[in-house]
Amino acid sequence: MKTLEGVRILDASHVVAGPFASYQLGLMGADVIRVDRIDGKDFVRHHGGTEDMKRAGLGASYICQNAGKSCIQINYKDPRGVDIFKSLAATADVVLENFRPGVMDRLGLGYDSIRSAKPDIVYCSLTGYGPDGPLSDAPAYDHIMQGVSGLMSTTGTPETGPLRSGIPITDYLAGLNAALAVLSALYHHRATGEGQHLQVSMLASALPVLGAAMADYQTTGQLRDLMGNRPFSDSPFAGRFDTSDGQVVVTANTKQQSVNLLATLGITSIDAECAAVTEGKTLSEEQKKKVSQTLQNRFAEEDTDTWVLLLTKASVPAGRVSSIADILANPQLDAIGNMDEVDTGAEDRKVRIPGLAFRSDKTEKSSLPKPERIGQSTARVLRELGLNTDTIDELARAGIIAGEGLPSGA
Repeated sequence: MKTLEGVRILDASHVVAGPFASYQLGLMGADVIRVDRIDGKDFVRHHGGTEDMKRAGLGASYICQNAGKSCIQINYKDPRGVDIFKSLAATADVVLENFRPGVMDRLGLGYDSIRSAKPDIVYCSLTGYGPDGPLSDAPAYDHIMQGVSGLMSTTGTPETGPLRSGIPITDYLAGLNAALAVLSALYHHRATGEGQHLQVSMLASALPVLGAAMADYQTTGQLRDLMGNRPFSDSPFAGRFDTSDGQVVVTANTKQQSVNLLATLGITSIDAECAAVTEGKTLSEEQKKKVSQTLQNRFAEEDTDTWVLLLTKASVPAGRVSSIADILANPQLDAIGNMDEVDTGAEDRKVRIPGLAFRSDKTEKSSLPKPERIGQSTARVLRELGLNTDTIDELARAGIIAGEGLPSGA
């Protein structure tokens, strides 16, 4: 049995953060019903992958966080659509949404309205800045949030200026925090029978990873420089270096690691700098540049695999700077065992995508079903709700619902 088997999630979210949250819960066994608005365009359905996948609404960005969900379409702007949503919510344990604050209330689908249909509902609202404060109504996208939160101020170099992470990291952090919040609420429900309204924001989700930098500033009054490829420890005997065939990342934080690094590389020309660091002295910028250039010159003389092997044997943390192709081919992924295989749904091809980032000796992995096209399960889900075929067809013709095999709306 999976941990969340028997739990139903009604997911009214879109784009990345909300769907990623419900996907994590689905991988733990929850039954997830994804609700696409009839008048809504979730660009993620058409983002990435082949042209056939995009045309089918099964883009790469969509399938990696929506496989296994039942997909239905409802028109929230019609009172009958609102009633259908509330009826579905009455069968659910959790409602998840990521509209701007106040939108669900105006639609008649806010926490108080849903609670009238299901008193013990766990209702999770995922927003950019939270429901209150001067920024609560501001539009929030990952790129903006990386800048506002302070994340970008730690990434990049003096030459480049602040840079965003290459992935929508604040979206995924918010999704993980939303999933964690829902698990907490479900545990509370099991103990007390009570539901609750959860508020998860992208901004709040980004801040914990900046905790050390915040404490450092408040105690020293100094802002950290852009870190570039320097490690969090700011050791001069670390960084990203070009090799003869690629790139290697190395972190020698301790005295012994620094000594082992220089011995493995056969470098003696910066012994004075090494001694200064191990004695607790701070190197000047010129000394740091000398160390970095000396290391770079030596690393360029051999290939990446050779350096990684030698440094690992010497207990110096080192690894290849991998492309996406490299990491997918790395045998360590098979050993970790968290990769899932999913059918692209649009063509006869399967791809591997990351699943849960932990393993359990109490549950077994099961294969993922094909990700569903928009409205693929509308008729089935509503039949299970008790609506007959004639009623479902009538609602489709009136533009209240939509889905595969249903009459066209008005």
